[in-house]
Amino acid sequence: MKTMFYTLLLSSIILSADTPYQDTIQNSLPQPIIPFELTYYDIRQHIHSMDNQRIIVEFTIDVLGNVIDPIIQDTFDISLNSVVLDKVRQTKYSPALQNGKPVPIRYTLPIVFK
Repeated sequence: MKTMFYTLLLSSIILSADTPYQDTIQNSLPQPIIPFELTYYDIRQHIHSMDNQRIIVEFTIDVLGNVIDPIIQDTFDISLNSVVLDKVRQTKYSPALQNGKPVPIRYTLPIVFK
């Protein structure tokens, strides 16, 4: 009986010792500091039927939060690609964190026109 009590007590101490480690790991996704913003004046020359259309842009956010190598994955109008890529290059993000250290991350940004 005494041995069983000590075994249960020891196992509960060991199991509870693992939980504080999870609280010390810092992981986070990038957050926009300077968000993507596309205005009517940026695309006024290209506007025709844009209802429920989208452009998908993929890029890397480096350890400083800068956008690197944006590419268009899907588009409905290639004349908008250069404007969208310029606007994506102007964005700035907080870097992604893994174990508390900034790391580069691949990011996909869908842009929907309504």
